[in-house]
Amino acid sequence: WGAKMLAAAVTIAEMAAIGFGLPVDSFSKLMKFGPHLLAPTASDLLKYDQVNTILAGYHQDLNFLTVHGKSRYPGLSIWLRDGTKLPVAVPDGCLLAQVGMEFESLTSGYVQAGWHEVLVNEKTLNVVEKAKADGKSTWRISSTLFSHIASDNMLTPLMGTEEEKAKYPPILAGQHVENELKSINLKTN
Repeated sequence: WGAKMLAAAVTIAEMAAIGFGLPVDSFSKLMKFGPHLLAPTASDLLKYDQVNTILAGYHQDLNFLTVHGKSRYPGLSIWLRDGTKLPVAVPDGCLLAQVGMEFESLTSGYVQAGWHEVLVNEKTLNVVEKAKADGKSTWRISSTLFSHIASDNMLTPLMGTEEEKAKYPPILAGQHVENELKSINLKTN
């Protein structure tokens, strides 16, 4: 499953490169040997059963592309550039892709890392009640793959004006990840 999700990320990267008028492998070659992470998460909705309980607080992802499989329970919301908050529903047989900070850097901010969160909401609790009545699991499982640019590759804008590129100074992808982890106190030294 992780390999299929990573393949989807590579395909999206290649489609984006074509769309931007770049060589097809402009992004995907930078992803080769990246520290990709398949990170399923689980939340017990019998324990976290109050509206507005935060399962994943408001944030952007630090990686290149995040690929989500469909969750059995609603709760994921995204923000559009104009500040509009939208609930997300992934159709059956589909994946959701979100842009991370590495993608933003490579496009000089043309594509921006998406803000998102996961909260227990009324719809979540309605689905929990139905699951309990049907004798089904009340665990919210999220199947997520974080694709990355390889740590020893430079995050250097591949497009944009000189002024736009200047907002994203070159940095090794691994150093970028380390800096972001330090900024949110997930890396202490």
